[in-house]
Amino acid sequence: MMSSAAVYRIFQRADGRAASVRTVVIALVVAAALLTAAGVIRVARRQEVLRLGFELSRRSEQLGRLQEAQRRLELERATLAAPDRIRRLATQLGMTPVSPDRIRILGPRVDAGAAGAP
Repeated sequence: MMSSAAVYRIFQRADGRAASVRTVVIALVVAAALLTAAGVIRVARRQEVLRLGFELSRRSEQLGRLQEAQRRLELERATLAAPDRIRRLATQLGMTPVSPDRIRILGPRVDAGAAGAP
């Protein structure tokens, strides 16, 4: 069996004296605490990366859905604003083309009540 001095020989100082057991234990506790802190930080950062990855995936899917909805709405707008469709609906409603001499451009409307108010 090894003596306690032989066990701590790796902790000998340059002058040949071995470090006290208390100093060695404190050093090991500090090293363990630092390693534990580093591990906790690493796990926390990985968890944050995973959370952000899931968030990015969810937002990408939402963006795809919104782009598809926008595409459908633009198609519907183009269909509803087609000149042939508007002309056909106007004819069904009994509207007729107006000659240019019957077109009047009006200025801003003035309310009678607002004109007399101070």
